[in-house]
This record gives sequence, structure tokens and C-alpha cells, in this order.
Amino acid sequence: MDASIDILAIDDDKISRKIIGRSLEAAGMVPRFAENGEEGLAEAQRHIPDIVLLDVEMPGLNGYEVCDRLRQTEATKDVPVVFLSSHSSLRERMLGYEMGGDDYLAKPFEPENLIARIRVLIKYRDEQQVLQAQYEQAQKTAFIAMTGTSELGMAVQFVEKSYAHKTYEELADELFGVMDHLQLQCCLMILDADTPLWFSSEGSISPLEKELIEMADKEMRFFDFGANTIVNYPTLSLLVKNMPLDDPERYGQIKDLLPVMLSAANAKNSTISVEMALLGQSRDLLRAFGQIRTKLYYLARGMLDKQEESGGLLREMAEHINYDLLRMGLEEDQEDYLLTRIDTAIDDAMERIDSGETIYYTLSNVLSSIKGVMQNQEHIVEAFAMSQAVDSDADGKNYEGDIELF
Repeated sequence: MDASIDILAIDDDKISRKIIGRSLEAAGMVPRFAENGEEGLAEAQRHIPDIVLLDVEMPGLNGYEVCDRLRQTEATKDVPVVFLSSHSSLRERMLGYEMGGDDYLAKPFEPENLIARIRVLIKYRDEQQVLQAQYEQAQKTAFIAMTGTSELGMAVQFVEKSYAHKTYEELADELFGVMDHLQLQCCLMILDADTPLWFSSEGSISPLEKELIEMADKEMRFFDFGANTIVNYPTLSLLVKNMPLDDPERYGQIKDLLPVMLSAANAKNSTISVEMALLGQSRDLLRAFGQIRTKLYYLARGMLDKQEESGGLLREMAEHINYDLLRMGLEEDQEDYLLTRIDTAIDDAMERIDSGETIYYTLSNVLSSIKGVMQNQEHIVEAFAMSQAVDSDADGKNYEGDIELF
């Protein structure tokens, strides 16, 4: 048997101690001894044994009381205990079991029987340790799995919510909300065209942090230095300032989650710029259409007013000419000739003036068409803005509580 096995024998009887010592030494072990319960407890605390051989009948603290003390002490609560007693009734054995004993050996005993019991307990102890280690590992794995599932749920929620965001600020706030739950401190750079926009989970970002993000190799997805990590995507870069380097599993989990969220944020960044440009363009078109409509209206109104004014002037001129011809004393045929020429010219002018009314009605139709286009464009802009507001409200949940993945 392995000589490194530490066995503590607590027995007040000198003969029993000698028998135990010879039996164990013959098997290659050197036990430690204590002559009473108090001394045995002190010895067990001084150096935690692998097995305790404990006599039941002792003055002061008896074996059952010593075993109870061992079980109540954190350091010795799992140490196997073998009761040694001259009584071997069922009642005695039941009492020993209730006090936390692992085996019960009646005196006098054969050395081979004692060694066999110790071997069984050593195997039992080793199996318990293996099972305990497996249990702890299983607990740890289960906790990691539950934590990972919850955090993956947050990442999925972020991806879903990102579709409704209308500005870079909203997207950055949403990302920092997840980072806060992950207990990560971050700085974020978003590229709007070629202009960098800066955001920080702590409210401010230092000049050196900006330089680190800008100068980091953009060809590398993850750029690690110390406890910091820079994650690069075409339209954004994220600096994580407190990566858990002391916990490799946690570190790996975070590195698995970041691409899920940042790839979605990168895609949304591209659409935000397009959406903002389209919305701005739509509003510019509305303003332009409004200006054109106003100008065409006044143009048509002015043409109609000029038409009426011109007709009035021609009629007035015809009256004056008729009056002047009467004063000239012309021959009748001369007067008729001049009046005919004048009437023909006036009729031609009036016909040309009347064509302005056609132009007016044409422009009126153009105005009506522009008005319809403006109304449709206004409906489109309003519907787009309302849909984004509805999506934002529907997704405006925080990350507290249960998270369903499927």
C-alpha cells in the first residue's frame, strides 16, 4: 500500500495502538497516533489525514463525539472515519453511521481485515474526489452554458433592434447597453463616409484612445494588446478596455459574441447613411416641388392678367383710331381700307392673346400633377418615419428578465 497515505489513529488503549501500528507498518504505512479525543481533534486540524481510525470508548470525548466534531469542521468533514469498538451490535453500528462514520470494525480485529477496510476506504475516497471534481466541472459547465445562452440572447436582441435605429447615436447606445451587461468598458468609432464619429460607454473618450483606434491595423479583425482588444469592421471599430484575460473561457465567449453584434451594427451603419440621405433628398424634393408649384401658379396667374390687360389696351386703341379717322377727313374708300387693316391686326393680336389661356390651362394641369406628386411624397416620408418609430417602440425593451432564443 502507498506509504504516503496519512492515517490518524485515535485510541486511548496502548495495546490497541501497538496492534494498529504493527498492522499498518507491515503494510508499508506509518500512522500517527492520538491518545484521546481532544488530542485527536488537534492533530487532525494540524494536518488533515486521509483516514481516521477512531476508538468509540474513550474518557472525555468518546468516539462518536469526536466524529461529530470532525464532520462539523469544514477541513475534515469529508475525511473517512472507521470506528473501532468492542461492541458490534446493530444499534452501535447505526449510531456510528448516524454520527457520520464510514465503516465499523469490531475489536479484536485481524490485521488483514483492518488493511482491507482501509483499502476500500481509500478507493472510496478517491472515487468521491473524482465524482466531486466531475460534479464541480458539471456545475461550472452548466453555469457557463446558461450564462452563454443568456448573453447570446442579448446579442440576438441587439441584432433585431438594430434594424429599427435611425441614427448612429441610437445604434451606439444600444450596443453600449449590451456591453454594460457584459461588464465591458468600450469606445466606438463609426465612419460616416470618411468622417469618424466617436462614442464612449463612459461618456468621454481620450485623445490617445482615438489614436489607438485610428492607427490599429484595420486588416486584423481582432487586435489585442494587454487587457484591451480592438475589433475592426469596415464602418466601425470597437475598443474594449477590460477584457477578462484571467478567465480564458469568459474571454472566448466575449470574442464569440462581439462579431455577432458588430457585423449587424456594421451592416446597419451602411443603411443609416443611405436612409438619412434618402430622407433628406425626399425633403429637398418636397421643398423644390413646393417652390416650383408656387412659381408656376404666379406665372400662370400673371399671364392671364397680362392677357386681359392686353385685350383691354387693344380695344381702347381701336376706339381712339376710329375717332382719329373721323377727324382726318379721309375718303370713304381710304377710311374703309385703314379700318379693315386695323381690324385685321387687332383680330390677329387677340387670337394670339387668346392662346395664352391655353398655356394657362396647361400650366394648371402641371400644377395639379406636381401637387399630386407632393402629396404622394409626403405620405411616403410620413409612412417611413412612422414605421421607424413603431419599430423602435416595439423593440424598446431592456435586457432584463428572461430572454427567449427560439
